[in-house]
Amino acid sequence: MRKYSTASNMFYTLKLQTQFDRRYPLSFLALLGLNLLLPVLATLLPTAAVAALTRGGSVRTYMAVVAGLMVLYAAAAYLQAALKARDDARLSRFYSECCMGLVLEKCITMDYRIQESPEGQQMRSAAINVAGNPAAGGIHGMRQQAVVWTRSLLVLALYGAAAASLDWRILLVMALMSAANTLAAGLVRRYESRTRVDEILDRREYDYLLDHAYDPANGKDVRLYRMENWVLGVMTACFRRRWNREKGRFRRQILGDCSDSVFLVLRDLIAYTVLANAVLSGQMDAAGFTFSVSVIATLSAHLNAFFSTTAYLRFINIAFNDFRNFLEWEDPRRQGGERDVSQVRRPPRVELRNVTFSYPGQETPVIDQFSLTIQPGEKIALVGLNGAGKTTLVKLLSGLYLPDSGEILVDGAPLERFDAGAYFQLVGTVFQDVTPLPFTVGENIAGRETYDRDRAWKCLEMAGLREVVEALPRGLDTHLTQKMEREGVDLSGGQKQRLVFARALYKDAPLLILDEPTSALDPLAEADLYQKYARETADKTSVFISHRLSSTQFCDRVVYMENGRIAETGSHQELLERGGAYARLFQVQSSYYRENKEEYDEEI
Repeated sequence: MRKYSTASNMFYTLKLQTQFDRRYPLSFLALLGLNLLLPVLATLLPTAAVAALTRGGSVRTYMAVVAGLMVLYAAAAYLQAALKARDDARLSRFYSECCMGLVLEKCITMDYRIQESPEGQQMRSAAINVAGNPAAGGIHGMRQQAVVWTRSLLVLALYGAAAASLDWRILLVMALMSAANTLAAGLVRRYESRTRVDEILDRREYDYLLDHAYDPANGKDVRLYRMENWVLGVMTACFRRRWNREKGRFRRQILGDCSDSVFLVLRDLIAYTVLANAVLSGQMDAAGFTFSVSVIATLSAHLNAFFSTTAYLRFINIAFNDFRNFLEWEDPRRQGGERDVSQVRRPPRVELRNVTFSYPGQETPVIDQFSLTIQPGEKIALVGLNGAGKTTLVKLLSGLYLPDSGEILVDGAPLERFDAGAYFQLVGTVFQDVTPLPFTVGENIAGRETYDRDRAWKCLEMAGLREVVEALPRGLDTHLTQKMEREGVDLSGGQKQRLVFARALYKDAPLLILDEPTSALDPLAEADLYQKYARETADKTSVFISHRLSSTQFCDRVVYMENGRIAETGSHQELLERGGAYARLFQVQSSYYRENKEEYDEEI
């Protein structure tokens, strides 16, 4: 991953906010100007008061000067507070709408293989923390401290020149003080960089435990299996690891604090000696002394602020790099392919030639030199034991994964010739893990906010779910789950699978892929859905996975997989007559049903 400098990320943040809010540069400059004016007025106010009292001015003159400066200071302070409050509101909107929006957009559009990988999940977790958690610094800290850092830098330049005119040794002490601060900050930053990966992993573990602790679905197992102490123990261990890292950072920060104390004493000793000699020798009066002391105090305060802000920016810059690298993560998928999906025939011919695929870190391929031709309109069943590679093959066919070698051709064109987003238009899917979005029934079917209601009802009827939806309080407009609407409803597992089947029918893609589409259905409901499936998908090329081998009988061909390869292929009856692995597996399943049926008959 690329490492960006603090300055680069600070300007990157300001650029993002300017793109989000075109008026922000004016607000930034106005706030910066007021932040520069206030310390100048704070320096001039005591100086003017002393000058009025010691240089023979009248009381009226004294009151007018002091009152004028106080009114000006109060007005500037009020305006600064108002601008800062407005800026904070803009900042909150910026990181909640813009920055979190960018992370969300990346999450739902990035290559699925990257999103699914451990590295992708770690980077996503870090990016969300940077963008949406003000306590972690990140976007909030980088943008907010940009004003403070710039103000301190300009004040240092202005007051440094004034201090240099008093005595060069004051600046020398401050330079040594700065060097010590830089050294201490470097120790802290290197420690934070070294422990960054552990911090991300611990935060993921902590968030995971919290999510599962809050989820009522897990409450049953936690209570029935008495997991409370175990879960709390894991969370406590996570807390302790995080605290030990914090202690390591605090110990390194103490070095910078100690050096500050030593150099502040030395600075004050030199400054007051120089100023006292100037007053005693008649080179400076009381007003000049007051002004010089204010200059040195202000310079020292802003020097400390500059280095503390710099150290803080470098600290959050480590996490900010995760956010920026996540957004700029290159997508390996093809973009802007020359093949037009509208030219693909309905139904298409699909061919896999020597396709090989491995997951990161695995030596043995999950799919190994796999070759298969699916004719237009053919229905293929992929079967095999767990780990045979069926689901991985489905993800390859659907375009979620790209092969490591070999090629997949759709209607004679290699997958790489299609634009990734456009290719998804060709594929309708029904996966085993069904998670409806917390929107309305109709929106879930159409996959968008506006849709054809008549078409949605027709697809529900074809999927065997129309009567269920008609009985809901608001029909198609009924929200699913209560995560966003209190009046939302929850569907059963089988109803959810019928719902996503209706979604696949609504999409009307020429290539239909189903991964365990009836796992939550009872045998009668499964048979009903397969009858509907066979009837409504006659014009589609279809691939589906099932562990219930009796359901493969309606398919044109069965492909039995072992270790990422084709072990047997043929119709259901042909494979039974062949007496191979498929036939043996079918006999095991059918004998189980026969035994259960005999027991049921005996009970009757």
